[in-house]
Amino acid sequence: MNRILVAIALVSVFLVGSFLGAPMIQFFSSVITPIPQPIVRTYDMYNTTYFPYEVKVVYYPANATSQNLDLPSYWGVTNGGQSHNAALTTTCTELIQGVVWQQDFAHMAGAALIPMTAPQSMLPGASVMGTRSALVMLTQMVGEPLGVTLADNLLFVEEDSGPGSIFAVNPLNGQVVWYATGLASYAMNNPIVYNGIVYVTVGDVGFNFANFVHYEKGQFSSIHRGMAYGAIYAFNATDGELLWMRFTMGEAMPAPAVYNGILAYSDGGGEFIGVNATTGQVLWQDMMPGLFDSMSSVNYYVLPNGTPLFIAGFTSLTEPYGLLVAVNGMTGKEVWNASLPAPNKPFNTGMGDVPPAVDQQAGIVVQSTVANAEPNGTVDTMVLAVNATNGHVLWVTNLGRGYTPPAFKGAIPMIYNNTVYVGSPSLGKEFALNLTNGQILWQTRLNGIGLPPKAPGGPRGGATYYDNLLWVAGGPYVYVLNPHNGELLQQYYVGGRFGIVNPVIVGSTMYLTNSYGWVVAIPLYQIYPDYVLYAS
Repeated sequence: MNRILVAIALVSVFLVGSFLGAPMIQFFSSVITPIPQPIVRTYDMYNTTYFPYEVKVVYYPANATSQNLDLPSYWGVTNGGQSHNAALTTTCTELIQGVVWQQDFAHMAGAALIPMTAPQSMLPGASVMGTRSALVMLTQMVGEPLGVTLADNLLFVEEDSGPGSIFAVNPLNGQVVWYATGLASYAMNNPIVYNGIVYVTVGDVGFNFANFVHYEKGQFSSIHRGMAYGAIYAFNATDGELLWMRFTMGEAMPAPAVYNGILAYSDGGGEFIGVNATTGQVLWQDMMPGLFDSMSSVNYYVLPNGTPLFIAGFTSLTEPYGLLVAVNGMTGKEVWNASLPAPNKPFNTGMGDVPPAVDQQAGIVVQSTVANAEPNGTVDTMVLAVNATNGHVLWVTNLGRGYTPPAFKGAIPMIYNNTVYVGSPSLGKEFALNLTNGQILWQTRLNGIGLPPKAPGGPRGGATYYDNLLWVAGGPYVYVLNPHNGELLQQYYVGGRFGIVNPVIVGSTMYLTNSYGWVVAIPLYQIYPDYVLYAS
């Protein structure tokens, strides 16, 4: 009926205009709205320091929604919360019903437009390096390694392209509200949002030759990860205005964490730094020679007296080869460090890759890593739980042995209802463990994820517990599991590759990023038609 009424109205306008002659043209011209011009800002320096590239911020005010989407104003750690469960509630009707859109933001930042259906053999460099390495390199240098952020009525996503970029997007339709390109290096993580500010860290995975010389000479304290620049940026979350930035010693691939006005970040130079979240002024700086943080985004635990501990994982080039480190959030002084107990030995970048999960109520920190490497290329995937107050090891669980996965070695743990959900990239499995004692409750092979050494493996991203179901992204698929027994309920093909991606769910909408550079919004019932039977 509405469509009929609209048609009648249009016919009536046409007839009236025909009788009146010239005013018809005036009538139509008066309702044509000009395309809004964006507001463009460029930045070549901050304070007295030049940038390596011009930072360009483009703002489209008209693309922002005027309705309240009932999203949080705070996204304090990677994956949204201390436990890493990226599930949100909302009163927004559209999000509850489920929205559908997809956008290639990497292409907008200057990357090639690669369809998610493109064969792996057609990826950049695949003909010379093979598809395994091509998939990994695309994740590290072109697309989106981690998931989106939902806060302040916007969706935020970082891009490796441009050479590093951030996009602020209308969550209902995928339209760009603002974007910034020209960041100092690749933007690989999860944007952090606090008090109307969005924070972006950038860095790269490389080591220059000087680092190998330092290693050969045993000069471990001189080794820094990152061949290009590392930096942290603070933008106004609404319009993208650059508020402040700081360069870092080595890469700054991990996301920071923010609590009670203190922003803490770690980097490839062994720094753990706390700054005023509003101004960027340094509050404390802790140097840890011989350590570097690769992708272990900072988390926090609040002591009973209200003091926050900021916690991150670091790779060590000497015994014990990997550490979880907690520092006092007020002073920066180290409170504790923990590692796998002997005879286990963390391997490669394992403990410096994985962001730890924190259960605030139980007072437990959980991290996964690879360990105990053998000459045949195999490793154990291990999960470590420590007391959040003092770092004492509570339990260690070996998930099994497989070939060493490339790049990001472990998987991001997620804690929900006294259960740890975590993947094993070398085994292609999702596990559930008892939070208290580490007992394996169930394990499920996720078919469709190729295993090392021929494929990158997975899943690496954190699972999401929502409406009595467990949602996992790995390979080109989204998997739906029964969280109580691991039964695989659905395997839904999306395409491309999910690197360290966690599904972000609000209402009945799932948001996914992709190594190919796409962000996708999908209704949950499209992924799993029986979802409505589980929804609370």
